[in-house]
Amino acid sequence: MKYSYLLCSIIIACGFAEFGYFASKNMKANSELIEVKGLSEQVVRADAGDLFITISNDNSNLEELYKKRVSDKEKVVGFLKSSGVTNEEIADFSVDTMEYLEEEKNVSGTTIKKQKRYESKDRLTVRSRDLDKINKIKEEIFKLSSEGVFIACSYAYNLTNFLDIKKRMMKEASENARKNAEAFIEPYGQTIGKVVYLRQGEITIRAENETEDTERWDTKEKSSVNKKLRLVVRAGFAKANRRIF
Repeated sequence: MKYSYLLCSIIIACGFAEFGYFASKNMKANSELIEVKGLSEQVVRADAGDLFITISNDNSNLEELYKKRVSDKEKVVGFLKSSGVTNEEIADFSVDTMEYLEEEKNVSGTTIKKQKRYESKDRLTVRSRDLDKINKIKEEIFKLSSEGVFIACSYAYNLTNFLDIKKRMMKEASENARKNAEAFIEPYGQTIGKVVYLRQGEITIRAENETEDTERWDTKEKSSVNKKLRLVVRAGFAKANRRIF
């Protein structure tokens, strides 16, 4: 009997390693508890986008720097408006000015002159649900460099309906957990009873072509329009019938 029980325990443990579920004893209820994992995976398209634009300038004359900044901002905003961006879609405009000393050196590397200069970074964000608009702007805004506007641009695609998606995935993962439990126990002529516990595990969001092995800091999720979501739940089910071991 001890050998048979040990053999059954080994089979159950192997089932967990391969399929993500296992059986264990619920000592208080004196009945067996079937513990399983349930999985939901979905690829969803982002429904909003952010475009982060930085305008850079540098000058030794503070007044001239200010005039250039005003001119550059007008050109950028004019370009955005011509691309269909509304006032409501332009957000978070910020400015930053830094003073520094520029050194002039001779051929031997000795500093012969220092000049005070000013560097500026003007930033604005375009936030829109029209992803085609975001894509068009990020591809064409660098045309402004021909007009002397120095621009850096980055972008991010977002899910504003994440909570709704998560609810659907939790439901799917829970249903998958029950199916896993049923598949595990039915060959033994038994059925699944009530849910004893249900816990949400980790949910990951990655770019569509990334794997779960991708490190969090290295993920390209923000720059991907299509995002791969993965949610795992852990569930425990009681058996409806008596154990047969």
